[in-house]
Amino acid sequence: MMNKLMGACTKTFLLSGILLVAFSCSKDLEDAQLDVDQSVSKIEVKTILETDEFSSAADGVITDLFQQGSSAKSAKNEDCYVAEFTDTGFTVDFDNCTVEEGDEELNGMLTVTYVEGEESTAFTATYTDLSVGDIVINGTRSFTMNSNSENENVSFTIVSEMSVKLADGSVIEEEGTKTFEIIFDFENFANSALTVDGNWIVKANGNTYSVNVSSALVANFGCEHFGTGVMALAKNGLEVVVDFGDGTCDDVADMTYPDGTVEEISLKD
Repeated sequence: MMNKLMGACTKTFLLSGILLVAFSCSKDLEDAQLDVDQSVSKIEVKTILETDEFSSAADGVITDLFQQGSSAKSAKNEDCYVAEFTDTGFTVDFDNCTVEEGDEELNGMLTVTYVEGEESTAFTATYTDLSVGDIVINGTRSFTMNSNSENENVSFTIVSEMSVKLADGSVIEEEGTKTFEIIFDFENFANSALTVDGNWIVKANGNTYSVNVSSALVANFGCEHFGTGVMALAKNGLEVVVDFGDGTCDDVADMTYPDGTVEEISLKD
């Protein structure tokens, strides 16, 4: 999925692109079963990185409508949703529909409020019993995009306070901040990269996971997984350090426990 960004240079495409591709190349979280013992599994590492996937189908609609701006009064996708605009944002009402073939079915409502500035674009999405396939999302996510006029890189910060109810009735909660950045290499797009930084908390199956990225996680456009970066991951008081490597394009990360034990994990599905 990250390869879709390789030829993209416009800010509007990036606004949609970052929301849609962040972590989308890996396994759907609905299949994740979290461990409850005093260790950390590769599934748990993937889970705390991938919660953004749950709202990606709705986020695509949000960014499309956001690009229309406050000049729009209403918008309608005959097969899917109705959007109503105001001076400060818009609401979207989905009716058991898919925006594009193969997408998850959407039902429910979301509200977007926005603020525009000269060098940044910001909006907050509020999800109210929004179902995406077999899951239900409630809460808010605030998005702020900043561009750098000197190097044409774009960064996007997401502040989340949301809950996701899965098909089996279990609930995943996330709260915190993530910053995504696209770093361009216009001479060799394969060297362009997506980076992730931030601090956030995920609660699931009675476990609390606290994430603190100490060195930004980096994935080159040609790679499916992060190739470098370090994060501290605390699970119910147990803290491990996950090191994604030296930049090699692979699926391997090293996890270090408090006693110094190092476990190599694979991030493949």
